[in-house]
Amino acid sequence: MKKTVNSAKALTHILLTAIYFVAVFAFFRLLFILINFDRASQTPLTDIALSFAYGLQFDLSIIGYISIVSCLLYAILGPFGAWKAARTATDCLSAVILIFTALCLPADAIVYSFWGIHFDASALDFLKTPELIVASVEVWQTVAYAITTIALAVGLTWLIFRISARIRFEKYRNKTLAKTVQSLGFVIIGAAMIIPVRGGTGIAPLNTGRAFFCENIFANHTALNPLWNFAYSLKRLDTSKIAYRFMDDAKAESIFDSLMAESGDYPRVLNTERPNIIVVMLESFSAHGIEFLGGENATPTIKSLLPQSISFDNMMAASDRSGKGMVALHCGHPVMPTFSIIQFPQKTQSLPFVAKELRRHGYDDQLFIYAGDLNFNNFNSLVTMAGYNTVITQDDFDNEQLGDKWGAHDQYAFDRLFESIEKQKQPFFDFFFTLSSHEPFTVPMPKQLEDPYLNSMFYTDKCLGEFIAKAQQRPWWSKTLLILIADHGHPGPPKVGNDSKMRFKIPMIWTGGAVAVRDTVISKPATQTDLANTLLTQLGIDAKAFKFSKNLFDRGNEGFSFYDFNDGFGFVHGDHFQVYDNTTSKFIRFEGDATPLDSVAGKAILQMISNDNKKR
Repeated sequence: MKKTVNSAKALTHILLTAIYFVAVFAFFRLLFILINFDRASQTPLTDIALSFAYGLQFDLSIIGYISIVSCLLYAILGPFGAWKAARTATDCLSAVILIFTALCLPADAIVYSFWGIHFDASALDFLKTPELIVASVEVWQTVAYAITTIALAVGLTWLIFRISARIRFEKYRNKTLAKTVQSLGFVIIGAAMIIPVRGGTGIAPLNTGRAFFCENIFANHTALNPLWNFAYSLKRLDTSKIAYRFMDDAKAESIFDSLMAESGDYPRVLNTERPNIIVVMLESFSAHGIEFLGGENATPTIKSLLPQSISFDNMMAASDRSGKGMVALHCGHPVMPTFSIIQFPQKTQSLPFVAKELRRHGYDDQLFIYAGDLNFNNFNSLVTMAGYNTVITQDDFDNEQLGDKWGAHDQYAFDRLFESIEKQKQPFFDFFFTLSSHEPFTVPMPKQLEDPYLNSMFYTDKCLGEFIAKAQQRPWWSKTLLILIADHGHPGPPKVGNDSKMRFKIPMIWTGGAVAVRDTVISKPATQTDLANTLLTQLGIDAKAFKFSKNLFDRGNEGFSFYDFNDGFGFVHGDHFQVYDNTTSKFIRFEGDATPLDSVAGKAILQMISNDNKKR
């Protein structure tokens, strides 16, 4: 009987510790709000309240780690009678975390009041010059901070030990079988703590994007647990600190400016000043399955659209991941080779957004659809900052519409897009990200093509065709611009590498009733990032904020493509193509007649991207 009582008391101790930390983190979240009351007072009370709810998932992630250690301690020591030792060891771990919390969270709140960002791993650089930190604050502020944090650290650790002391274990040593059963029970409970640590059972683990639940940045930052955020950023410290420098900044800027220079001479290709705009970002649609780009005819709908569209046959993806493609299309911004800026919302929030620019010019009704988990790869943070009125995810679909892994199949997502458009106020801006052509390429359709990847492209292309056929019968189609573009390329059936154009070559097609120019092919080299400037300029909207984006219709710019991967880049200019590997500091591919500019242009662009990243 006593062994059962002791096990129950151990579980009670684990639960009480978890509840205690929930209360502690809630207290510090409240302290954060009070220290930053000037920002909090401008935030809706409902958003402030919701920040506690959304912040709980980050709190529970930290608590999950503590609970795992506690369960292991009880599994090892408890069955042998050392229940108190396991309890004490757990309390000591809690005390260390509480002391760290008391020291760091008030400092984080104070720093936030000045900078508007949480501490992350980059703050470690300040420890190299502690004298500058001391010189930046008044003596009384240092004394007040020291007294407050010491009092909090002592008080919080004293209280956790007092609470634990109320749990008194019986002196009892279990038999061998009982020891095994008890130990196994605690191991199973500890293993279950992986769920709060990961933030759930979904595909995407917990990331900073989960904190972005509304358009108010302060409320989102309030939800984010600074301790969790700091630990999360440590995992990305090495890649995010990489900087690229190949030449003097002045030279890099001069080369970049010459490549980006525009004449302002461009044709109008739309027949209405404010068309409805639908951007469909096609998952993994590479040139391998698109005939007009040199691949197989796995996309007959796209082929049928060409006579009534403007197509771009020399378009490259900005990089090799969906998160990077999202940034390129939403912000007209390239990403670093080793990481995507989407992983750092405090940097992403400083970028310009196409959706925001459109809202300033009459596009008040905006919709984003991704029928998967929006928390994947920090999509949620980017979509939230873009400010869409309506966001539709896998949670908005019936279970029978969901696939085995990623979310709702494209046919249902296209249906939802059509139904939503029917209710929208014109002019509207919609962004739809498909997903059925993602690995493992399982689609609800009899196999049409042998290769699974190409077959999945065929399925999405078929869904696209059905959507367009319905849309063409509606009044809004005559005033609609439909832009088809991929999120990134794919190795395809040949399994090509990063040194192949086909790995990154993607389609872009402008079609719909609002397109005045038909059966036209633009062959100048281009990159995903160019959509922002090209679209906004066509609408008569200033696109100067999108410094890495070109107007592809400008007759005075011959264009270029720049893409990167981990860890290198590709550059296309005229008939010249080069691929550079940063790890070996050498070109791994060099084709065409290169000019003196071509030999350094790719490096200059990467250096400009690197410099821009450091400033954000």
